[in-house]
Amino acid sequence: MELRLPQTHIYALNPSLDFESAKQQAFDKRVGVVAGGLGGLLSRPKPDDVELVYDEARLESFWHIACTVRYVFERSRTFSVPITSAEVRSVTLLGQDFEVAAQQPPQQSPGQPALFQQIGHQIGLSSTARGFSIPGVEHCVDENRQERYLDAVNGQALQLGADYASKDKTEVHELSELAAGNTLIVPPQLSAARVAKSVLSTMAKPIQADKILEETATIEVLDLYFRPIYAFEFAWKAKNKTGVAEFDGVTGSMTNGQALHTRGDKPITRDLLFDINADTATSLMPVAAGNVKLVE
Repeated sequence: MELRLPQTHIYALNPSLDFESAKQQAFDKRVGVVAGGLGGLLSRPKPDDVELVYDEARLESFWHIACTVRYVFERSRTFSVPITSAEVRSVTLLGQDFEVAAQQPPQQSPGQPALFQQIGHQIGLSSTARGFSIPGVEHCVDENRQERYLDAVNGQALQLGADYASKDKTEVHELSELAAGNTLIVPPQLSAARVAKSVLSTMAKPIQADKILEETATIEVLDLYFRPIYAFEFAWKAKNKTGVAEFDGVTGSMTNGQALHTRGDKPITRDLLFDINADTATSLMPVAAGNVKLVE
């Protein structure tokens, strides 16, 4: 099998909401952040009782992968042609003679044959099927395409992935470009090879064929995206309560109660992330016949 790779990219999504604007929104909503579902005025703090104790800007990542697995193959088959006229004894088709004979009826479920025979007699059909068989070759194309957006930490599907990918973005050539100022980078836990394997292993399959003419897996897109997240932790110290306001820098939406991240210890490089090579290619297609040939 051939495995064809695309040109890969790393993108940083450009924020529609900047950090300072998000911070101001979080500060305005700080009472609700720490109060959560507490109802009633007596159980809610005054704004001056809530302090901002921590804030951060971080980058979270996801993969965009699109793959097509294509098989072109041939297999020999015998085709049965029914004959309805009782007087026919042979048929000449494309210059070749075929004898008409009784054919084995299709297998029926237990208890059903008598019923079908009775119906056949009632409508005037013979209970014995007659016909002839023609040897032939089926020319087949089996093609499957899948496209996914996967969280680069846990591999879960990212519901807004397609929307994110359509937003304004900047291509990043060196990952060091992302670590500007105090911005934290959440290290991707899934490399390109692991992401590709998770998709391709569900698409490849054994083929019943006498002759395989083409067996290719094409990764059309394999891009890594980083999106900005802003988090603000507030504390109501009198009640020992905390809450986190987290903003999506791309959509501007806010959620409550998301855990904060810390800086990863291990440096991340492009080579570590994009690790599909001649040594790892075969493992991506576990049911492929023989080795996988990498075509870049």
